[in-house]
Amino acid sequence: MIKLNKISSRQEEIIAQAAKLFREKGYIATSIRDISESLEMTSAALYYHFKNKEEILLAIMHLALTNLIEGVESAVSEQEDVWEKLRAAIRTHMRGSLDYQDFAYVLLKDLRHLSPEWRDEVVAKRDAYDRYWDRLLLEAREKGVIAEGIDLEMFRLLAFGAINLAISWYKPEGRYSPEEIADMFLDYLGDGVKTRITELSNGIAG
Repeated sequence: MIKLNKISSRQEEIIAQAAKLFREKGYIATSIRDISESLEMTSAALYYHFKNKEEILLAIMHLALTNLIEGVESAVSEQEDVWEKLRAAIRTHMRGSLDYQDFAYVLLKDLRHLSPEWRDEVVAKRDAYDRYWDRLLLEAREKGVIAEGIDLEMFRLLAFGAINLAISWYKPEGRYSPEEIADMFLDYLGDGVKTRITELSNGIAG
């Protein structure tokens, strides 16, 4: 397997083009020849960079997850307020998914095409990202921003589900940027999960 920290610019080009073709044609229907011809290179030259099509698929998934995890962690680290940490996380996840839709689509749809060993590798990395979100949401609940009765795992699943679905309808020329879409989602959902301090205060006063 290719080491992600040693990917060359040519390998990045192959990975990006393969992700595009896997999304458009499907993983099974896309051949090494399709990828190489779309890049105006020979199949032999492509095999110099990757052993086979499955290794390219694995590289797509690892690169997608690595960029997502590092981007979200970096964005969250710049915030102090816990709700703004959640906003930064959702914004970054949304931006990454919508700016790199080919990668996001392949990550969501093509995991089944990996061998069991490599599939487990990707799932472990994805699970680590899920746990990062779980810790972030737990912090929000412990600081009183999310109500005690909220199922945090369900919150995460709903957030990811909304972002994943956006891939199917988002258009760059549309009315809203990825960040604006993320903000609307969090604001709409937040009305249901943020503790209503004003209402509670009024209830006590009454």
